[in-house]
Amino acid sequence: MLLSKIYTTLFLIIFSALIWNCKKIYFRPQGSNPPTDSAQSQLAPAKADTGVCIGNSIIAGHPWRRSGLELGNLNYPDSFGQISYHLAQLANFPWYDRGIGKQTTGDIRKRFLRDAIGLTSDPGDGRGARTLSGTPSYVVVEGGVNDIDGHIALSTIEDNLTWMASTCKQYNVHCIVLNCVGQGNSLFNDDQIKMISDLNKWLAAGALDSTNATVVDINSLWNSGSYQGVSPYGNDNVHYSSLVNEKDGIHFTQAGYDSVANVIYRVAKLP
Repeated sequence: MLLSKIYTTLFLIIFSALIWNCKKIYFRPQGSNPPTDSAQSQLAPAKADTGVCIGNSIIAGHPWRRSGLELGNLNYPDSFGQISYHLAQLANFPWYDRGIGKQTTGDIRKRFLRDAIGLTSDPGDGRGARTLSGTPSYVVVEGGVNDIDGHIALSTIEDNLTWMASTCKQYNVHCIVLNCVGQGNSLFNDDQIKMISDLNKWLAAGALDSTNATVVDINSLWNSGSYQGVSPYGNDNVHYSSLVNEKDGIHFTQAGYDSVANVIYRVAKLP
């Protein structure tokens, strides 16, 4: 008799559990989403932010540092005195240095799809067809002073910068374009000095607005040492501030590169 009662109780418990489970499956509240077959589809995180700095020796960090791309070692860590290093510290997400010394905007453009956008694209420079694992969220573009040094036409520089900013827009990348630094130590003639000014005026006038690019004025840091500051010589692109390495009259000091990164972070409103 006792055994019969136990069996009856177990049967009622199991039957109640089955009824409850059926209610969960067939009587889901209206408007609720059905369960998915893949836990990953529910738990997959949003794409994490990453950034790339691409340009010439200013981006690479000369004369204090070299980029891993220059050294042939993409795992080579950035360090103090490189814009990408300081941006990573400020924004708290990875930034990659893709600067190569002495390059013109034309050289940078040739490798832009590979080194900035993250596509498989071989520009024929012996560094392969891929240097990034994917497309970044932000790209800082810097260049122009080596073009001017090589007497490349201003229209060519403008065309290259426009193409790079437009390409970023095409791939939903926030483009940040740095204006052109000056050249001290009497290395540039008057025409070249004027070209720096003309290029920066073109950028400041909104030439890249249609690409949604952010233009950042680092020329003021080069000239006067403060963002959008007015130097005693009117930002003449000849006399440089204490943030510039006096031995070559063009590259920033390590503290100067830190200042450049802080201006980028602030003006571009990085997260």
